[in-house]
This record gives sequence, C-alpha cells and structure tokens, in this order.
Amino acid sequence: MIDTKSAIIDNDILFDQILKNEKITNEMVEDGEQASQLYYNFTNMTQIIDKYNLMNFSEEANWLVKPASLFTNVLGQDDVMPPTLHRMRMTFERLDITSYPVTPELKARIEEYQQLNHRWLNIVGDFESKETNEKDWPQILNDLEQETQAYFSEKKFDFVDDDVWRDALNPRYE
Repeated sequence: MIDTKSAIIDNDILFDQILKNEKITNEMVEDGEQASQLYYNFTNMTQIIDKYNLMNFSEEANWLVKPASLFTNVLGQDDVMPPTLHRMRMTFERLDITSYPVTPELKARIEEYQQLNHRWLNIVGDFESKETNEKDWPQILNDLEQETQAYFSEKKFDFVDDDVWRDALNPRYE
C-alpha cells in the first residue's frame, strides 16, 4: 500500500514538471521518464485497489483471511476511481519518442488530473507528515474513492460523457 502513497506523491511532482516545462519527456534526463513513470504509477495504483477490493491478507500467514469490509461493503459497481485511473493511465500509454509538446487540450487534461491527485494527496499525506498503518488502508481506499466521486460531483463532470474524462487524450495519436 505504500506504493499507492508513493505513486500519488510522485504523480504530483511529475504533473508539476510537465505543466512547468510544457512537455512530456520520455527519456532519461533530469526530469526522468515522465510518461513511463506516470503510466507505471497509475497501473500500480489500479492493481493495489483491485487487490484490496477483493481481499485482505494476513501479514503473518500471507493468506486470505477476510474481505476488506470497509472498502468492499461500502463501494461496488459504481466505483469511479478504478476507471479514472485507467483513463489517466491511457493518456501516458506507450509514449515512445523522447518529448511530446503539451497542447492546450492536453494541458487542461493534466491540470484536471493534478487537481484530483492533490485531493488524493490530502488523504494520504506526504512521507514526513503522516504515518499510515496497514489497518488504516481499507478506510483510506474508501476515502480516496469518496473523494474521487466528490470531485466529479463538485466539478459537475459526467464521468461517462464529459469530454475531459471520456477518453484518454494521448499525444501519440494527435
């Protein structure tokens, strides 16, 4: 679960760099492979959420002990965080040249991603300010989902139909 927290913190830094430099790099430079790292972070977050949405493991025995009730019983088919992560991931999927300019449309998309990521960051905290225990993760995942739903509600985005969130805006295909 620490990987989810780390990914949210890392994404915040990467979004800042992309918006500041107005390009997405995918080569080993000072800013790193931004597209690959974002893609990896979103994939990792999705896998962790999927795993916790299905089960909890006993750390001592490393086997299934019970459903993660705080997460699975409150949430269900209406979860928006997993498909949100999928759409965010698709934006940075398979960017294979070294630098992509950030168009106005892509900039608007990344700014939306950054706003949502900031809300997630407020839940997980940074490494120095907030220690998180394993028993807290089901509640944190629930809070992340609820915050994602609140974000779309406040922004009055229809998650299914809104242009900003409907499809991935991948610069590779522009």
